[in-house]
Amino acid sequence: MQTALLVVDIQTGTLAPLIGKEAFLKHVNELIDHFHKENLPVVFIKKVGYGELSKSLHREANDPVVTKVQMNSFKAPEFQSVVTEHSLGNFVVVGLMSNACVQSTCKGALAENFPVTLIEDAHDSLIKPMRNSWNKKLKALGVTTMTTKEYLEK
Repeated sequence: MQTALLVVDIQTGTLAPLIGKEAFLKHVNELIDHFHKENLPVVFIKKVGYGELSKSLHREANDPVVTKVQMNSFKAPEFQSVVTEHSLGNFVVVGLMSNACVQSTCKGALAENFPVTLIEDAHDSLIKPMRNSWNKKLKALGVTTMTTKEYLEK
């Protein structure tokens, strides 16, 4: 089973109102670059109604892009096809918004008994305290949490 990076909902409509997006995007792109370098899958997920994927992302032409309507990426049939096709069984999650699609996708991975790692400083929300709040809540549920630096150095 391969490990995949899930880049959740970093789209024109979700990124525009975000404060402090430069540091957030730097961490996300460091992880994307790492996964590309290791030849591991990077799956870009976008929610209907929030615009296109951000042009700031280091996306490669062969990276799968999944469109979803629900918060939990695991509920999207297209996502399930990518999981099967690429033999994915371990997930690293980054993206927007901490209190919505990010936490829902982490819980979706747990519900299907997949190991999931949430990168503490590579997800964010318009309501800043949400990030730390969800880091704690998800860790208590069994999600592994670590910083970008910790993940890249492991």
